[in-house]
Amino acid sequence: MSLKDRLKSTANNQNVIAQEIKQQQPKYYESNEAANKIGSLGAIDTLFIDDELNSIYISGAKNVYVERKGKSYKSTTNYRDNVQLENLIKKYAQNIGKEINENTPHIKFNHAQGINVSATLPPLSNVPTMFIKCYKDKHATMQILQEEQSISKELALVLEILSAIKCNIIIAGEKNTLKTTLLSAMAKKVPTNNRGIVVDSYSEFDIQNSNFTNFNFEILENKETKIDILNTIINSNPDKLFVNDLDENILSFLAKKCSNNFKGLAVTIEACNPLNAIEKITQSVLSENPYINYEIAKEMTYRAFELIIFTTKDELGKRKITSISELNIDKDGNCVLNDIFNLNHFGEYQATGFTPKFFEIAKLNSMPISSNVFETDYRHTFHQSYKNDALSQFTKRPSNIDILKKFKKDLPTQNSQEEKQIENEIAQNIEEKEANLEAKQDEIMQKAQEKFEELCLNSESISQAIEIAQQAPIEENNENLQ
Repeated sequence: MSLKDRLKSTANNQNVIAQEIKQQQPKYYESNEAANKIGSLGAIDTLFIDDELNSIYISGAKNVYVERKGKSYKSTTNYRDNVQLENLIKKYAQNIGKEINENTPHIKFNHAQGINVSATLPPLSNVPTMFIKCYKDKHATMQILQEEQSISKELALVLEILSAIKCNIIIAGEKNTLKTTLLSAMAKKVPTNNRGIVVDSYSEFDIQNSNFTNFNFEILENKETKIDILNTIINSNPDKLFVNDLDENILSFLAKKCSNNFKGLAVTIEACNPLNAIEKITQSVLSENPYINYEIAKEMTYRAFELIIFTTKDELGKRKITSISELNIDKDGNCVLNDIFNLNHFGEYQATGFTPKFFEIAKLNSMPISSNVFETDYRHTFHQSYKNDALSQFTKRPSNIDILKKFKKDLPTQNSQEEKQIENEIAQNIEEKEANLEAKQDEIMQKAQEKFEELCLNSESISQAIEIAQQAPIEENNENLQ
């Protein structure tokens, strides 16, 4: 065989091997382009045009429910019949290399980046169902969270600081309350010189910054494999690690790593209140370490994490942060949860007067935060105006100038000589302007005084002329009489 024929044969064999490897790999897709090649979701495709869409729930072909801005309503859009809906679900299961039938009647898949689908078929449900969660990662920014009044301007500043320093944070809340959105917004505020890692279970957000690496655990089913990868990630010592919606049995591993002095973790946990989130981590530690007692497991949780941020959804469907608390162990060894900020019944954030540990770290790093933010009488400011708010008559908000004055107090600054020189020049200019203004005022007052005296002299001469004019006819009459 000639050299040309041998090279051609080798190239063909390599192509065959590459195709076999590609077929063995799971047909999982991450980009919008790959997802769009698979096809559409049929009749409901038009609903995805709405950027404010939260989720879609389909219970049979004729029952399509849409959640928009936190409110649900029944849509007029529907499928032809249940057979069409069932065939659509089976088609997508086939495209991602999975099977859905009577034996395995449930499946999860990604229709596109930020659109996650969970589907069931009979006999698990009486009709084919689909639940579609629409997560718009491009909307997960601090600016948009402020515009939606999910956070105040001061809380946005606090969250940006927490994104830049090394501390372990729990973001807890019930489903669809703000957890993933907040985690993504914080990840986008990580400084570009810091190395960040995202570990997600449902591909709900993907940070495109060059300093970030994204891991998708949806294709992993083995718990040991997940722990091995997480262990490798943590051993690489990233500056920030963002973990979203992992299984509860992984929490024990993360708590153990954090209690062993790993800093920079932010993890989301589904819970009904902050204490419930802490309890979930504690129970996870106990399940993995049955030989220790409850108090030791609880203390391990409190040592592993510094802060817990709790999110919720109010009656109007607005997703908000309702509290930020610090986990501490007091001198007597008691586990204490100290609230830093709470959302009061007026819909405003109220500081408790407790100063957290991260404030000292922020001061050491010359970050722009004032101690006034943690005082009980400080009023937080929101993006939108409260002029038309029904509560405005009860809650008067300070002006922006007052807020800037408060932030100026205790603000750590390390000005250079040039900055100080500029400040001195500005101060001298202000003093000169004030001196010139005083001189002008004195000149004006002097001219006003001279004018007044002139008017007074004129008025005296006029009054004398009037008296002479009045006396002249009287004297003339007296002469005639004589």
